[in-house]
Amino acid sequence: MSTPPATEPVAQGDFTSVTQQLTSTIAHEMDAQRVAGLSIALVDDQRVVWAQGFGWADVTERRPAAADTLYRVGSVSKLFTDTAAMQLVAQGRLQLDAPIQQALPDWRIRSRWSGSPAGAPITPRLLMTHHSGLPRDVLGGMWAEPAGAVGDFRTMLAGLADPASTEEAAAPPGLAFGYSNVGLDLLGLAIERVSGQRFEQHMQQALLDPLGMRDATFSAGPVDSPRMARGHMKSAAQVEPGLRDLPAGGLTASVSDVAKFISMQFANGRNAAGDVLLPAAQVAEMLRVQNADVALDSGFGNGLGWMLATFGRDTVQGGGPVAHHAGATFYHRAQLMMLPAQRLGVIVAANDGAAGPVVNRVAARALALLLEARTGQPQPARVPGYQPAPRPWTDAERQACVGEYSTVAGVATVSTSGDRLRAELGGRRFDLIEGADRWAGLRYRLGGWLPLSLAALEGIGVQCRSVAGQDGGHEVLIARYDGQELFAGDRLAPPAEVPAELAALVGHWVPELAPGEVPTLERVEVELDAGRLWVRPTLAAAFGGSSAARLPLQVLSPTRAQLVGPVAGTGPVITLRRVEGEARIVYSGWVFRRVH
Repeated sequence: MSTPPATEPVAQGDFTSVTQQLTSTIAHEMDAQRVAGLSIALVDDQRVVWAQGFGWADVTERRPAAADTLYRVGSVSKLFTDTAAMQLVAQGRLQLDAPIQQALPDWRIRSRWSGSPAGAPITPRLLMTHHSGLPRDVLGGMWAEPAGAVGDFRTMLAGLADPASTEEAAAPPGLAFGYSNVGLDLLGLAIERVSGQRFEQHMQQALLDPLGMRDATFSAGPVDSPRMARGHMKSAAQVEPGLRDLPAGGLTASVSDVAKFISMQFANGRNAAGDVLLPAAQVAEMLRVQNADVALDSGFGNGLGWMLATFGRDTVQGGGPVAHHAGATFYHRAQLMMLPAQRLGVIVAANDGAAGPVVNRVAARALALLLEARTGQPQPARVPGYQPAPRPWTDAERQACVGEYSTVAGVATVSTSGDRLRAELGGRRFDLIEGADRWAGLRYRLGGWLPLSLAALEGIGVQCRSVAGQDGGHEVLIARYDGQELFAGDRLAPPAEVPAELAALVGHWVPELAPGEVPTLERVEVELDAGRLWVRPTLAAAFGGSSAARLPLQVLSPTRAQLVGPVAGTGPVITLRRVEGEARIVYSGWVFRRVH
């Protein structure tokens, strides 16, 4: 494996250095992860300053990737769906803050918060900001091969509205950020009903064609074109399955096409011909932080569609807010990032399931280099997530953090060892280094005894904190990196007694699949440990494969349990059902059967 290329200063206006450094970075990243192909476009206001392909659009056919190679861009599609919705808002045909039933009078979903103060209506704004409380996915029927065998998102949504459905809301609307493909599908259905056109046709006529993205299209699978990239996994050719959820992730486009969408943002909603596709007020509203008053989001900002915060080592500083969105299908990955205040943007797309970290790092590096070429100023030094404490923490300060916390990576357990705090997550143990203002640093403890400083942990601070959500108080973990805070986890309540019916679910389960269905979740193991039920999922290789993380189940009734999300008390529900005397698990549109 090659050594990462050195970072060199970029003089103001020196875009040649930008492309040279990116070429070296891309080559290194693709080699390290064995990525088949990648394309990139750099946007400076209304011009593309560089667009190029690397590697192969099809390894088997030795067909090179190019700037006009077509990729499945996954959830980058959401930005287009949200933009189309805002076009209808600007026309007065869709009300941003009205219940979604104004556009879809017959649509409902079961919710245990209905009728409570937390049971506010779902609105288009909440759908676009991922605060609707809807489940992330309905996994059953989401992917199929061939693409023509995949289901219809409209049918899936009608199934959720069926009074006989066991599916239900995962959280009360407005409580906290909860990413939802289902929510964008619902928005797409509203666009269809309000516009009077099928969703795919409306997107083409209202947005893609006026932008000049004439090779782009919303479709269930890859298009029949000699420029369509074939999917791969670590450069081994694969068949890309079809996706049911078109509004959430069905766009096929080249980076040259998406660059036109980026330029539209910098032109206050105008296309290259000067036509207004989206009024400037709606462009600005999409880029405005919508969730500043949501306590459980803790500093993570998102607009209408856009994510307005980047957390991690690949942040871009000094150019104002970063607006971005990533995308993933089975064997394609994409990342769009831009600095609206500087009118700089980048889109990176790849045709390999191993390319997720690659497109993220390349996009962030590209945007940082573009900013340096614009200003002549290098990236500022990182702000540490914590500072050494002027005094040791008191026992009360340490004890205030002790407990189990639900996180996106599983349950984090914080405990004391003598006069020190320790944490465990996913089988890994960490020392919490006491810092100022009750912020702590992280140090990985290999094998539980040998402390190591890992690059990924350097500069991260964590803090336990009490916050008041709309559903009551929460004891949470907050992470901080480079001056930005992010909600990391919520303290779990002590385990409740597990009914005998649910305790009998211990074992291994697999989903019963429809013909041609391609599952993202291949099997689950249900465990009973320390008085709590746990689920250990195994994902498809393209989405990470085997997972060491166990996710807790919260008992709701003798036949229902909730797969706890990052916010305690929320998450999708599993239901126990008997079929000819045998137990079945109903979850996310699937019926699971026991295999042992």
